[in-house]
Amino acid sequence: MTPLSTLIERAEAIYLTHGAGSAAYLLEQIEAAIRDGTPVQRIRELDHILQLIEYRERTLAVYGRG
Repeated sequence: MTPLSTLIERAEAIYLTHGAGSAAYLLEQIEAAIRDGTPVQRIRELDHILQLIEYRERTLAVYGRG
């Protein structure tokens, strides 16, 4: 299992690269991985990263960007 610190780093990198479109980008990646028959562990990691991105967006919406 991938350490949480690694998942957080990946989530940050994706967020910095794709900004507000990060969740949509990850959904596309997950869909492509499923179509391509990617191993479940990799799909699970992408889903965990998506959850971190969504959590970040919800947190920023509640507490503001300050």
